[in-house]
Amino acid sequence: MEYLERHLAERGWTVHDFCEHSGLKPSVVFRWRKGYRPDIGNARIMARSLGVPLLEVLVKAGRLSPAEAGAEVRIIPELDSVPTQVLLREVSARVQRLERSAESGHAEAGV
Repeated sequence: MEYLERHLAERGWTVHDFCEHSGLKPSVVFRWRKGYRPDIGNARIMARSLGVPLLEVLVKAGRLSPAEAGAEVRIIPELDSVPTQVLLREVSARVQRLERSAESGHAEAGV
């Protein structure tokens, strides 16, 4: 994996140095050198160890395309973590939108 080799060279690290820093086994890194792609867990470890963004590692490893890496990310929280007052405001706003939508639909239909 040229990407890793370049980062090791920039730091003056050997594979052994990288493995000590990251906690990964040398056999894992040697598999990458043979063309195997890191899985998401190892890519995350590599990114942290090198101080680079995880998305960059995933693109360079061929796990994501540049377009996929640049796609909009929507994080949807678990509802249990959302405060009750926030949920109530959202429900109220949705009910009002539905009522307005229903009223305008009825008015247009002549009801």
